Amino acid sequence: MSPDFAPKHLRDLPPIPLDKPLDAHVIQIGMNENPFGPSPLAIEAMRTALDQCNRYPDDTGYELRQKIARHFKVSVDEVIVGVGASDLLGIAFNAVLSPEAEVLTSEGSFVVYYLLGESTGMRMECVPLKDYAYDLETLASRINSRTRLILIANPNNPTGTIIHRRQFENFLERVPNHVLLVMDEAYFEYVDTSEYPNSLDYLRSGKSILTLRTFSKVYGLAGLRLGYGFANKEVIETLYKVRMTYSVSAPAIAGGLAALDDVEHVEKSVRLNRVERDFLMKELARRHVQCIPSLTNFILMDLGRPAAPVAERLLEQGLVVRPAWGIPNGLRLSIGLREHNERFLSALERVL
Repeated sequence: MSPDFAPKHLRDLPPIPLDKPLDAHVIQIGMNENPFGPSPLAIEAMRTALDQCNRYPDDTGYELRQKIARHFKVSVDEVIVGVGASDLLGIAFNAVLSPEAEVLTSEGSFVVYYLLGESTGMRMECVPLKDYAYDLETLASRINSRTRLILIANPNNPTGTIIHRRQFENFLERVPNHVLLVMDEAYFEYVDTSEYPNSLDYLRSGKSILTLRTFSKVYGLAGLRLGYGFANKEVIETLYKVRMTYSVSAPAIAGGLAALDDVEHVEKSVRLNRVERDFLMKELARRHVQCIPSLTNFILMDLGRPAAPVAERLLEQGLVVRPAWGIPNGLRLSIGLREHNERFLSALERVL
């Protein structure tokens, strides 16, 4: 039973499982990590930063924000950094938090959206997916005077699908000024189609748009917990009012600064991911497993039966994959090294 000081919506939530770490022999292909590792430049920069760990880090990550601003051709006061993109999502929730505020998003998307809704007690309106993607037409029809936050993952996790440019522009026209639109683009670097709407292009559209990116995926720095976001100056100033001070560590800042310089490592990661994704899609199709076309570093399989028992049996064989949140028959596979992918295919054959 939760203590009396907690509000009712927290007392009603089940406890968060405090699981022990996985054994070392288990292959982790369920967290959408970069299996090719971080940039050697980032590793060296982080080692150097450890010598100064008796000092607090730069509170706002100014040098990193400057470099991100130059890299993406925006102003430094249009950039915010946080402890991963999930931290910035939490900041966005706190920025709009009020008794009457509502959040609008989709079913079958990033699990953190729903966890934040539950922990803050905010009302969540979730629209069903359409063809495994966000249904922007229905989403727009659900906006009301209480809507304060709209969350869109593009590409979507766990389906790997995207919304297209024309869809996004039509939707954006219907977003009122009292709404903060969060475009979660954690897998931005993997997308290779001209139909993709880079929400950063709409930064100065007059709408309140927060574009989220991360160093956890293509940069291979998931263990550092480092994310960043773009918005107009007024939105960024509001977000900083509810941000915890000194939240991003000095090694994380150093790693991010160096990772941005290693363009070759990013290009290599994207290229090898595409090769392994094509290999897995071909091999899964040969085994008659339905896969949703993906533009990310993971693949969603529709097994036609509950995915959780399949994930449990794969874990018994030393492989971690994820049942897709909100998609009972969906199993999400992170794209790994060739040896990991081949081991997964053999194990899946035995399980199915």
